[in-house]
Amino acid sequence: MEQLVIFAIPIFTLLMVFEFAYGWISKRNTYSLKDTLSNLSQGLISRLSQFVNQFFHIGIYTLLYHWLWSDYENPFWYSGLGIAVGLIIFDFCDYWLHRIEHESAIFWASHVIHHQSKRYNLSVALRQVSTEPILGFVFYLPLAFLGMPPKQLLLTVLVVLFYQIWIHTEHIGKLRGFDYVFNSPSNHRVHHAVNPQYLDKNYGSILMVWDHLFGTYELELEPCVYGTKKPFDSVDPIWTILSEYVGLFKLVTHTRGLIAKFKCIYKPPGWRGEVEVTQGAAQSARFAENNPVREAAPTQAVPQIVANNTEWTKTLVAICLVQFLSVVVFTVLFLANEDTTQYSQALQIIAPIVCLCWGLGALMERSISYTKLLMIDAVCCLVLYLKLAPL
Repeated sequence: MEQLVIFAIPIFTLLMVFEFAYGWISKRNTYSLKDTLSNLSQGLISRLSQFVNQFFHIGIYTLLYHWLWSDYENPFWYSGLGIAVGLIIFDFCDYWLHRIEHESAIFWASHVIHHQSKRYNLSVALRQVSTEPILGFVFYLPLAFLGMPPKQLLLTVLVVLFYQIWIHTEHIGKLRGFDYVFNSPSNHRVHHAVNPQYLDKNYGSILMVWDHLFGTYELELEPCVYGTKKPFDSVDPIWTILSEYVGLFKLVTHTRGLIAKFKCIYKPPGWRGEVEVTQGAAQSARFAENNPVREAAPTQAVPQIVANNTEWTKTLVAICLVQFLSVVVFTVLFLANEDTTQYSQALQIIAPIVCLCWGLGALMERSISYTKLLMIDAVCCLVLYLKLAPL
């Protein structure tokens, strides 16, 4: 699996370059440097987190599977029909996980990361969630009862993830009949939009049949406005992961009554009901009344990879790119040796890589000086060299 991810990195890079070039030529650029680097950094952290939370990611499923089936592997799941059936059942399970992630605050706290970008391009597809498996693993356990081997589940997950790359673009319009049956760029643009009629629609991963059956399908009829209803502008990767959890914790803390506190966790994001909450908790609500949908940003007259911002200098752009490339290199080196790396040693490698990601975010937010960043980078790179060199 790690080799497939490593092999996919240059392919994804070429696809993004092609999309950016097409947007530049057609004067419909959908990229900005800050947003793109933030998306890709979250994607790398998400991949690293799979090693940290592997017990939830695949461990519990594997334990259940072996408890039910021992070492037996039904050859049906490796046949063409079995692969197709597995994809359909997985898609059904994933539909309900995805829907719950939008309709329950504790699940939304992890999934919100994928929706925070105000742009919509292929890099958003890589803006994945790091904490989702901690609760989300439950939705895939029915496949263990049906006998799908763990490695076949991982392969199915990869197929679904790779499929979802191409639907994150604004440069492919409606596909008529295809849109009605399968997830497509048009359908998924609706899912990412915060327009009132588009909220919490089109949950399907590959198939739209579940959305049709359960009343969550919506056609793309007007231009989409992206992001979240509660604006989020930080590119600090740590805060990006924790911010919604912090807001939910504040909401629960300031809510009176044990039952009401519990409802704040499993009810829709920002739920307040009839209970009394303090002002601090009200501000944590995702659907606060004083937080209207943003107006769509005007199309850029001259497309550019860096958004119009006088603070972006050539030096800053160069340093940001070098910082990001260092994260990519160390991540790839780790993934190449992931299978043979002990858990404790892997944590000592992952920590400084995440620290490098944090430094990139701090640099883009102008909250750290070049000197301090260089000192942090020097320490992180030294640790990574000492840990990766023996591998």
